[in-house]
Amino acid sequence: MEKPHFYHYATEGLKEDTLFLSSTEFIAGINRIALCLCRLSPDHPVQVICFVLMDNHLHFILYGLEADCDMFMEYYKQATELWLRHRDGENKPGKIWRIGHWLIADRERLRTTIAYIHRNPMAAGMAYSPGGYRWSSASLLFSDRDMIRNYGKRVDSISGNARRRLFHSKTEVPGEWILLPDGQLWPGDFVNYTWMEKQFSSVQDYQFCLNKRVEDEINLEMHSSAVSLPDGELSARARAVTEKLYGVRRITHLKVQQRISLARILRKETGATAKQLARIVHLKLTEIEPILNPRKG
Repeated sequence: MEKPHFYHYATEGLKEDTLFLSSTEFIAGINRIALCLCRLSPDHPVQVICFVLMDNHLHFILYGLEADCDMFMEYYKQATELWLRHRDGENKPGKIWRIGHWLIADRERLRTTIAYIHRNPMAAGMAYSPGGYRWSSASLLFSDRDMIRNYGKRVDSISGNARRRLFHSKTEVPGEWILLPDGQLWPGDFVNYTWMEKQFSSVQDYQFCLNKRVEDEINLEMHSSAVSLPDGELSARARAVTEKLYGVRRITHLKVQQRISLARILRKETGATAKQLARIVHLKLTEIEPILNPRKG
């Protein structure tokens, strides 16, 4: 009989499109996590352990049967497209979603993946600490959660019609869940932060894991399923390598041969395509394609 496991799910970074274009879309994106969990029947239980929403991709750690976790992700994908179709804004539906997932086989990989997900805003070059990035589960760990409960109001304090208008859905969420002043559901009510927190012996242990560079390890695993890194994360990695090898941060300051060497390193570490690497190292595709893909040259 199949048993539940932890799984890491991620979407491929959209190259010329976004999933979340504004605070309104991020709030709706977080609320959809709760709504999609509530759509699952008791026969298909899934726990959300950890998440981050970025502008052009997302990550989840889910716990459950693989088929049930797949169902949750399909619900989330469908609900996102439906929400975009009913919004008359700049962000449009019709996203080309590619979703990969990987079994998390042991506690050490679970700890590493949590750190990787919470480090995503930093790796993308955003000026946030993990806990300061609002659109993730990082703020739930080792924090004063009672303060947040007192800050919001119960979902059942507003009418059913108001809830449907707010969530753009007829799916009901538990009335005791907390609604924050801007209309976002508090993630602590639907993310199992207790399981997440138990993976670390203390706040110092969690900080230790956050301070380790875990991107290379997880990125290689993701590459095996052809889910590529977003440009922001790859650019951050490219700048770090450039500074280490050549003592400068700007890739444009490198000579052509140095940029080609950089592209080779990034290809080996992340499996990025020649087209994406050409953008990152500021070279023409025709200059690096024959080197990275000799058979195509």
